[in-house]
Amino acid sequence: MFEKNINLLEKVNKSLANKIRRVNLSEASQRVKAIKNEKGEYILTCDNKYVDDTPSPTEAAQKIYEESVKSAVSRHDFIVIFGLGLGNLLDYTHDKSVCSLIVYEPDLDILRFTFEYVDLTKYFYDGRLYISNNLAECTNYIEKKYLLDDKIEFVYLKNYVLQHPGEFKVLTERIFEVCQSKIIDMNTTKRLSKDWINNIFSNISGVDIHYPINILENRFKDKTALVLGAGPSLKDNIEKIKEHRENFVIFAVHRTLETLRINGITPDFCVVIDSKYVKNSITPNLKYLSEINLISDIKADTYLKKLNFKNVFTYYSKNNLFSNRLEEKLPTKIKALETGGTATICAYRCAKYLGFKNIIFAGIDLAFKNDTVYCDGQIAVANNENSVKIQNIIRNITTVKSVTGEYVSTRTDYANFVKQFEMLFVHDKTSNLYNVTTFGAFINGMKYLQMEEIIKTVSSDSTDSENIIKTAINENLDLPDIVAEASRKIVNEEYEKIKNIVELTNEWFEMYAEHPNFFDYAAKILVLITSSMILQEYLQIELIKFSKLMFTNDDTKKKEFLIDIFKLILSYNKNLHNLI
Repeated sequence: MFEKNINLLEKVNKSLANKIRRVNLSEASQRVKAIKNEKGEYILTCDNKYVDDTPSPTEAAQKIYEESVKSAVSRHDFIVIFGLGLGNLLDYTHDKSVCSLIVYEPDLDILRFTFEYVDLTKYFYDGRLYISNNLAECTNYIEKKYLLDDKIEFVYLKNYVLQHPGEFKVLTERIFEVCQSKIIDMNTTKRLSKDWINNIFSNISGVDIHYPINILENRFKDKTALVLGAGPSLKDNIEKIKEHRENFVIFAVHRTLETLRINGITPDFCVVIDSKYVKNSITPNLKYLSEINLISDIKADTYLKKLNFKNVFTYYSKNNLFSNRLEEKLPTKIKALETGGTATICAYRCAKYLGFKNIIFAGIDLAFKNDTVYCDGQIAVANNENSVKIQNIIRNITTVKSVTGEYVSTRTDYANFVKQFEMLFVHDKTSNLYNVTTFGAFINGMKYLQMEEIIKTVSSDSTDSENIIKTAINENLDLPDIVAEASRKIVNEEYEKIKNIVELTNEWFEMYAEHPNFFDYAAKILVLITSSMILQEYLQIELIKFSKLMFTNDDTKKKEFLIDIFKLILSYNKNLHNLI
């Protein structure tokens, strides 16, 4: 029995299978035993405590499932099972559901015992079961599989939770955090994926001179950078920034520009990743912009093309296929970099990439200060106890640990940004990271000091950023033309790839809209989308919905969906045609 079980486990979690193989059954059996109840059912015990629920594990499994599982009903949903026991809860959950099942069993001795004596093979055969004893493995698995609108339910052996309440709490919290982060990412993709691709095509067209940011790689080695976000602490420190302006190279997110202009501070770089609405926050004083270098993501708002920045550097982020294709064509000229995520994170990544040793953050509060949310003094007005209105947009609120040790109010998405920063900083072993906020969210990995203290700690040498940038540009004067030519080739290749898809799509509109097998025919067209990686990226949310729609019998809903997605394909093709 053991070998059959373990061989199937190897296909879904090889590392766990290796761990279980190393557990000695005799030693595990000293802790783990199975006793028979009056009904002839076996109940698992560990360290003389019940693991399975009593008096009847099978009856308990049915009750637990019916009490807990309310909404996870589709193939794309998840049920997380805490505690394997002898598999009774897994068995009932598997029989009653069609979704993915994740068993979290932290005790290797229990796993070794159950894999020896219980036939688990049927649970592996339909590809729905994943088993782990590691919290990070569980959350990583869900993060990879989780799609927009998927649901997650938890079922658990009640006796086991009583013995491991802390572990169960951490498991549910971590999975919830992963899903919240994924939901934010997916919602962003849902809102912006079309804008991103359209912006890329627009940004690579025309005669604008853009340099890839990688020409500045390590040009500022061991220098000091100041990253300015739009939080209230920027205004609190504005005079000290002016006083020590020569001590650092400034990276400013675009929402800070008006505050900086009013206070007579010219940043070295303005960082923009937003795909639209940039014109709402960049000052119309174009003379001021002519003194600033722009770093813009390849997907950023095309409005930036109208502005008179000093020099323009393009940040080619890895999270889009165009950047990756361009890097393949120009491997010695272009580097696709880790995605910025937010303008502040992108500014941090740029500072790292350009070689800065000391990175100071101001305006990176990720929290409200007496209801003030931005350095320009905007107020968060209470909408209800769980949300506020900022610039006429409703934002959900929560609390996070402050640098003071107490808790401070913030937006829910800001709380997620705190975790993103911490994940970045845990891998940053070379930078000195400082934050001047006195009230904001605590971000592990930063040192919280006042500006005067930081200036005493870091090098006070001034940096001639203008000369460094000028030198890098002079060494790469031909690069914009090389990049433009490679970009045109990618567009042409993309156009050729989707010709067949467009022809079939037009045919579908003409002949098959009323065909009885319209969905099957359309499905064949959609499968062809994978031949065009950029089109696939353009339609990624629609393709996720399509994968779920395949299981519905609502033909009207299917037809409406297909009409919409095929119109998008034709629109995409038109944009490409206009570039050629």
